[in-house]
Amino acid sequence: MHAVFFYSIYLTEIVESYPDMSSVYSDSGVEHDILFASDYDHDTLRDGSFCDGCDRSKLVQRQPRLSTAPRIHYGLIASGNRVMRDGKTRDKLRDGHDILCFEMEAAGIVDSFPCLVIRGICDYSDSHKNKAWQGYAAATAAAYAKELLSVIVGTQTDNSGDWTLCYGSD
Repeated sequence: MHAVFFYSIYLTEIVESYPDMSSVYSDSGVEHDILFASDYDHDTLRDGSFCDGCDRSKLVQRQPRLSTAPRIHYGLIASGNRVMRDGKTRDKLRDGHDILCFEMEAAGIVDSFPCLVIRGICDYSDSHKNKAWQGYAAATAAAYAKELLSVIVGTQTDNSGDWTLCYGSD
């Protein structure tokens, strides 16, 4: 028996419900899913959208994905006070601590409120950052949060009456 996941359906509903924003919330396409070698920095002298001026021979060769459906990962999210923009540092921290992604927004929240952080991963945390995937990542995180909330039983951790769920994209 296979589990049925609805987050892809919810993601489609988001795109269909806001047609004027469909380009923001839709998959940006494989041509914009590029990963450069961690030791190759963005070419700021020939800057262009989607790294048009960057040396394509520095791309990491990867197997094509069999599906364009969003993938859900469970694991450690590193939270800090600065945006991660360095591939070598990213790799060192990822390998040493089994980190999935890096973010800033939840850094102070989890110390004050017991919560679950749901992130939409939208870039490779290197100098080649762009905003192409931010909307899609945020919509995917929201769709997953909706599915998760539909199946979990709510509990309160204290008598404050406050409930907290953090989600977003980074």
